[in-house]
Formats: sequence, structure tokens, C-alpha cells
Amino acid sequence: MAKGFSRIDDPKHAGKPTQAKPNGLYKVYFKGMVSEDPLAVAGLGIAICGEKDDVLFQMKTPIFGSYVTELEAELRALKRARSDRSLGLGDKSYLNLLRLSTYLQISVSYSCFTEITGKSVLEENMSGMLLNEVQHIRGKFASCLPIFVAPNDIRYVYKLARETIVYETRIQVDAQKTTCAICLDEDINADQMFSVDKCGHWFCSECVKRHIEVKLLEQGFVRCPQHRCKSKLTFTRCAYLLTPKLQSIWLQRIKEDSIPVSERFYCPNPRCSALTSEKELWKSTREAGVRRCCGKCGEPFCSRCKVPWHSNMLCDHYKRLHPNPTENDRKLKALADEKMWRQCGMCQHMIELSQGCIRIKCRCGHEFCYQCGAEAGRCPHGHGPDPRKVRPLPMWLHILSWVIFLGITIFGIWY
Repeated sequence: MAKGFSRIDDPKHAGKPTQAKPNGLYKVYFKGMVSEDPLAVAGLGIAICGEKDDVLFQMKTPIFGSYVTELEAELRALKRARSDRSLGLGDKSYLNLLRLSTYLQISVSYSCFTEITGKSVLEENMSGMLLNEVQHIRGKFASCLPIFVAPNDIRYVYKLARETIVYETRIQVDAQKTTCAICLDEDINADQMFSVDKCGHWFCSECVKRHIEVKLLEQGFVRCPQHRCKSKLTFTRCAYLLTPKLQSIWLQRIKEDSIPVSERFYCPNPRCSALTSEKELWKSTREAGVRRCCGKCGEPFCSRCKVPWHSNMLCDHYKRLHPNPTENDRKLKALADEKMWRQCGMCQHMIELSQGCIRIKCRCGHEFCYQCGAEAGRCPHGHGPDPRKVRPLPMWLHILSWVIFLGITIFGIWY
């Protein structure tokens, strides 16, 4: 809390605005909150005080929307607090204040304060648009100073926002049933629905859970189930829907995606196969040479030969004694031939085609023919060349073909 400003845990009075001098110092306390339950109800609390912390105005109201993030709730509360029309103050002289000191409290992260002060850049989403509106309103005041404060300093507006959430939650629980766009079940409670963060599409939790499970098991991208929607689902938002096994698979996918394909290294121990990057591998131990130890199972291996550690033997000597694939490699190759698996030519990942087109897109982005293994568009199988690489016919050739067609048609009618 800034020196000279007391807390407003117990405001002197609240309700209608009191008469205040237009050129004095005013303080705006606000809080935007989002409930942690599946209903994701949002509310805000606002209090405008004078120089002596006497409350000139207070408000508590819900925030409507399919899904509102904690940051959006904070920005909406700030926007509402600085708008004379929404506050209903009536007297436009409030826009002529010489100074306005704004106290912020962020319960989730420090991002709201840094974005308002211009220390970070938001994406082009709802939060970015709200921030632009807030900055526009700030320009109407002679001085507008955002100050970061602790939660205890705004307990009064925190209470207002909390009361709104409790009230709105009670209303939504008693609301009518809703329909899932996937299973078309019309008898689903609102608290059983799941809303995607960025796009706002919502479905029943069971359908979202099955959708995520399928995408994880088939090595696909976990996006919104809505058709052609490209909004990504995040692990932190969906973790409560998943089993521990699916959570582990997703976390492993996140780790794999963060490491370039050329830098991925898997432990050669068949009972481990832990993933790490080659950069981390060289930093993981202080031992000289190529001998390294796996950070998960602890077994030593050769980082050059990519095999379990060959003690008392140089790498060149080992390769001369073992020119052929190892026993495990031969077993994997035999199993792949038996199951008709195909190996990606880019990242060497094994892929099994259960159904659908033989044109395969690996998780590393490489596209190839499942029948022969050649790069997509360079074999006679499947759907031919990549449509993105096919050059369209020039416009003059299109015009010439139409002229010839019309000429033949007119000639046939005439004769």
C-alpha cells in the first residue's frame, strides 16, 4: 500500500455518490473475480473514494460471457470503474479530475499490472481489446497512476465481487438444462459443461474428455472439438477431466513438442526410454568423454553410439564389432513388418494406420505415403501430388479454353 493511503476494509459510507470537488484526488479500488467451479461465474466490485478514503460510490455486478479469464475480469472491472456512464455518476466533471490514483490487486499473476503499465504485450484476443479500451479511458484524465497492492488492501471490493459470484452461482445452478453440441444430449446441467478458453465453444465434460483422449492416443493436436475451430486446449484447463495416465501422456507430449526433432534423445535402456534433449544431455553430468547417465533410470550409456555404455571399449571399436542393428532393433523391425507399421523418414517415429487415407502426416510435420514410405506427392499412390504444391493454370489459358469451347458450340449450332 502506498504511504498515506489507508485501507478501505470498513468504508465510512457507500451507495449514492457524495458531492466531491472535481479537482481533488480520487482513488479507485476494484476487483474482478472468476469462480473456480465448472460454472466459471465472474463478478466485479468497485469502490471510488475521496482523499480521506470516504466512499463516494460502490458497485457490484456480474460479468456475462461464455468464459471469462481472471485477467479479463480485472480489465473489465477497471474499464467499468473509469467509465462515468457505467458508474452512473451523471456529472461529467469527473472526467476533468487532475489526478486519479488506481489501486490494483492481481490474485493470479502480475500480468494485469505489467500490461496496463505497458511492460508487456497482449495477444489479439478479448484481453487485448479490453486493454486498448482501458488505455483509451486513461487518456481522458490529467493523471492516472496504476499502483500494485496486496490482497488485504482491497478486502472491501473483494467482498463485493465475492457476493456477486455467490449470488450468480445460485441463479445458474437453478437454471434450465443445456444441450451439448457433440452428443446432442438436452438434459445436461450447466455445471457439467466445459468451455474452451479462447473461442468460447462449450460442450459436455464427457465429450471433451473423450475428444482429448482420442487426440492424445493418435498423436494429434488437442484443439477445440468445434468443426474447423483452431483454438488449442491447454493442459492446465483440462487436467481435472483426465485420468493420471492421460495427464502423463499430455505432459510427455508437451515436453516432446518443446524439443526440436533433431535434438531429441531417448534413453537406450528398453525399460526406460526417457526423453531429453541433446543440449540437456551434455549438461546433465560432469563426466568427461561420451559416457552419460540417464536422469530417470540412472543407467549409463554412450551419447555417441546411442547404446548402453560399452565399458573398456572405444566407440570405433564398438561399431566394428557391432556393424549390424542390435537385437532389440531387429525385434522392433520384425514387429513393425508384422504389424505393417511405417517409420517416418524425418524423425524415425513408428506409425500405425488404423483407418483413413494412406497420406500420413507425422507429429513432426513430415507428410509421406504409408504404402511405400516416400514423401507425399512423389509416388503414384494415394491422392497424387500435394495440392499446395500444384501450380494453377495461367489466366490466359483459362480464357483460351473458353474461347475454343464457345467457338465450337456456335459452329455446331450454325451448321
